[in-house]
Amino acid sequence: MRRRRWGSVEVRCDGGTKATLKGGEHFLAEPRPAGWNVYLKSGCGGFIGKAKLQLLPNEPLMKLNFDREKKSWRKLQSARDDQLGEASFVFKGLGLNYFKILTAASNGDENAMALFYLACGGATDGAAAEDCFGRGWELFHVIGDETFAKFVTGQGAKMRNRLAEILSSGDQEPISKPKPYIKRYFPKTYELLFANAE
Repeated sequence: MRRRRWGSVEVRCDGGTKATLKGGEHFLAEPRPAGWNVYLKSGCGGFIGKAKLQLLPNEPLMKLNFDREKKSWRKLQSARDDQLGEASFVFKGLGLNYFKILTAASNGDENAMALFYLACGGATDGAAAEDCFGRGWELFHVIGDETFAKFVTGQGAKMRNRLAEILSSGDQEPISKPKPYIKRYFPKTYELLFANAE
């Protein structure tokens, strides 16, 4: 992953919307064989073809914005099964609506947060676990440090370990090293989940 900027270009964002990158705008970029996956401050994630970009090596990593996901989760509460990700089937097997739980959790409902992260722990299948961990990362951002830290404070060791595993697991797109990122932008949560492990 690299931090870069360049001149104006249109980006097709996830979900079909479009955004325009303006000259001098800062964003995250991940190299791909045919171009770059880009992540804008607006929360737009998309792709641009091969382009000349300027690396900004000393610039601090920007905080990701997943606020647009909350609107998507609300819409998906009533979607057909074939429109849903793999993790939704794990939740359905438990008698739960994946996107209703996500929406309630994103509104700060601590019971929904606990239910989501507990059920995600049961998503052992590769695709379901990947979906769950990715949405768990997005939910963490939507909830924010203050509310998430308050939630963590009320949890036992088993749940804290599960949360630490979900948030720090491997590559949390587009962040390749989640712990330093969490320490910078979610200091209260970091202190509760990772400080003693250093």
